[in-house]
Amino acid sequence: MNRKRIALLTGLTVLTTAMINTANPLKRSFTDEIDASSSQEEVKPKKKYPNASKELDLTSTEQYSSKSLFMNITLNDFYIKDLGIDSNRNYHLLLAPIKTSNQYFLVTLYSDKKIKKHTKITIQGFLNGKSKVNSEDIDAGINPKFLDKTVVTMMADRILS
Repeated sequence: MNRKRIALLTGLTVLTTAMINTANPLKRSFTDEIDASSSQEEVKPKKKYPNASKELDLTSTEQYSSKSLFMNITLNDFYIKDLGIDSNRNYHLLLAPIKTSNQYFLVTLYSDKKIKKHTKITIQGFLNGKSKVNSEDIDAGINPKFLDKTVVTMMADRILS
């Protein structure tokens, strides 16, 4: 090969490599993700766990499909309608937005603090769709009159009060 061909091939190789490195979508998206995550502000609790009363119509949770009830939320000052404690010392809490409401939220959690029936509690966590009060909840100590009542289930991250 003559020198002109070698120079041409070398130049094309360098140019092609440079084009591939700058046009590689995987590399560019990875860099974009790093840039985006490094520029994020710290997530504030109010943004991460919005108040349930602002996100949902608490007078009628029947209108929501189970699929739409998957979100982080704060149940602020919810009334403890009933509770039970299972053999693993987990509380099964049947909560309502207000004392007279028939819209129920069911939370199973462990707590070192004693939780009392007919008081208010604030819990942050993740709504987990709809379900029904089942025999495990009744066996834990929830009143049998709530058996098969529709509830919105929640996985608790934190108890605030």
